[in-house]
Amino acid sequence: MIRAHDIVLLDKTALKNVELPEWVEETDQLFATVRRGMPLEADSVLVGLRGRERQQRFGFETTLNKVEEVIHPWELVTRNSFREAEVTEYSVYQQYREAQLLLKNHHWGVGGSLGFELATQRATIKPSSDLDLLLYANSAAELPMEIIKENLAFFEKLDTQIISQKGGFVLKEFLSQPSKKILLKTNEGPKLTTEIW
Repeated sequence: MIRAHDIVLLDKTALKNVELPEWVEETDQLFATVRRGMPLEADSVLVGLRGRERQQRFGFETTLNKVEEVIHPWELVTRNSFREAEVTEYSVYQQYREAQLLLKNHHWGVGGSLGFELATQRATIKPSSDLDLLLYANSAAELPMEIIKENLAFFEKLDTQIISQKGGFVLKEFLSQPSKKILLKTNEGPKLTTEIW
C-alpha cells in the first residue's frame, strides 16, 4: 500500500504531458514523495518533486503503473547518508542518530529532507534542516509513551507526527489534549476530530 511520506521511483514517462517548472532538473532516476489527497483517477497517486530550495515543490498526479519502486519511511531508519562524513555535525543528522537509539524497538520512520536523502542518495539536507519524525501507531497503546515522556524536550523540538490508519496528527497536540478534537491530516483534507485512531 502506498501512502503519504513514501518515496517512489517513477518511470520517467510519468512526466509526459506534465508542464514542469524550470527548476526541475533532469536526473537518471525520477524520485518523488507521495502526498495526501484524493487523485482524480482511481488507479493514480499524488506525488511531489523536490528542488534544491525549500520552496521548490511541484505536485502532480500519476498512474500507479508508473511506480517502479516504493520506499517506506520505516525502511530508512537503519540507513546512513551517503555523505555521512559531511553531514555528521548537522543537527538534523544528530537528532536522527538520537532517534535511532531511542526508538530502536518501535515502529517509526523518517520523512522530509533527510528521508529523501536516505532513500535516494541525493544531497538534500542542509545545516538548517529539521528532522521530520514519524511514529506509526493504530492506538494510543502502541505509542512509546514512556520513551516520549522521558525525552519530551527531544520529541517536542522535532516535527513529530503520529501516523495512524486514519491519517496523521502532531504529537505535541496529542500530548496536550489527547481527549479533545485534534487536527487530523487525511486524504480527504484536514479534519478536527476525536476519531484519530
